[in-house]
Amino acid sequence: MKFPIMLMLRKTYEEELDRATDIITEKRRVIAVQRDELAVANRMKATLQDRNEKLHEALATAEGKIKKLEEYVDKLEQISENKTLRNCSLNTKLIEKDAELKKLDKANKDLDDTNKKLIDLFNDANRKNWCNNESSRQLKILSEEILESDKINKTNLATYIYNISQYVGGGIPAEIKVMDDIK
Repeated sequence: MKFPIMLMLRKTYEEELDRATDIITEKRRVIAVQRDELAVANRMKATLQDRNEKLHEALATAEGKIKKLEEYVDKLEQISENKTLRNCSLNTKLIEKDAELKKLDKANKDLDDTNKKLIDLFNDANRKNWCNNESSRQLKILSEEILESDKINKTNLATYIYNISQYVGGGIPAEIKVMDDIK
């Protein structure tokens, strides 16, 4: 026969053991879940550390490139300053040449005007010379005809004198023309 107290104690003890086993099982399950979470966290930590290292390397590379770019920008600024100075110098020379060109254009225009006046004077002198030569020729013809003729015809004489008067101070000379289209 079994003692009821013992049974009771045994039942209580078994219940306690079952509870303790349940608690231990629950604790082991919690520990297993936490270990899994810890493993995931460790993998994430390793991944983040790898990424962090790669980012540090990329940052170092970027800093090197930035330094090179800054040096390049400094060189470009120096070159730009040199080009600006050279451009200023060339602009000054260009302004001087432009002023000189304007003076030469004015002198050229004055020469053109003077040439036109000289051409007009030459044409006028040529016309007068031609007229004088023609008048001289007409007077020679008139004098020869007067000397050769026994009887002087007044109408003929008046016609010659009229023809001569047409050439004096006017007539058809050989003229020089200005070619304005040549520049």
